[in-house]
Amino acid sequence: MKLNEKYIGFVGLGSMGSVMVSRLSKKKLNLIAYDINKAIELDRNITCAKNLRELVNCNILILILPNGSIVKETVLQLVEYGFKGQVIDMSSSHPQQTIKLQELVKQNCISVIDAPVSGGVKKAINGTLMVMVGCSQENFKAIKILLECFGTVRHVGPLGAGHAMKALNNYVSASGLLASMQALATAEAYGIKANDFIEVINSSTGKNNSTQVKFLPFVIPRKYDSGFSLSLMTKDVEIASSIIKAANFSTPLSNVLPEYLTEALKNLKEGVDHTALYEEINPRSVTETQT
Repeated sequence: MKLNEKYIGFVGLGSMGSVMVSRLSKKKLNLIAYDINKAIELDRNITCAKNLRELVNCNILILILPNGSIVKETVLQLVEYGFKGQVIDMSSSHPQQTIKLQELVKQNCISVIDAPVSGGVKKAINGTLMVMVGCSQENFKAIKILLECFGTVRHVGPLGAGHAMKALNNYVSASGLLASMQALATAEAYGIKANDFIEVINSSTGKNNSTQVKFLPFVIPRKYDSGFSLSLMTKDVEIASSIIKAANFSTPLSNVLPEYLTEALKNLKEGVDHTALYEEINPRSVTETQT
């Protein structure tokens, strides 16, 4: 069956999911979208399901949900309804949760693929995300064309490898973000202007994604709206810390970073953007006092 003949279910219409399903609609595919929390106005090429049961006859089910537990609950509910399609989990889930989910549904002739993404809302809109896929070579060949609607697709290993790669990527990203924020606050304490700090760092060996992409629009002006929450970043770092520990590669950094982020979540407003971590390091009140 050709891709345009299949029915594709899409569950999860948050900041990323709503944009990604719109990318698929431009390919004129048969789309049925559902979100438990909201009725979103979508492209006219997309059918909005009133409940999960309406996705039961889909050939492919794409999920982009807050965590692996919700993914499991959603898939098992659809299995109860009689779903027998292919599951593509594009959420940030724990690798072991994905492997266990496959064990639970294999008797129903369902194959699970993990394909989380990196790049944020802007790249989702442009269709330039990095898609990290974990599955067999056979399954990868079957879904590669579909996933290329979202950006660059890389098969990184067997089932679970995609989620491991995503967690490790965000661990590295969070580490660089925190170190860069510490450095910025310290630089300003020594009389170095923020713009000078960024220009020098980004022309030197200390540059990273945070200094190049996040600091000027979000951190320095304290406009924390990049589109990726601190809670989701913390969850990914916790997953990374657990798989690093399981592989016997723990360091003080991998042990302490998730603890620090969890504490920051308690101290900052609920639902804050991950770039708002700067308020934990260098609160606005402290800066105002210094000036």
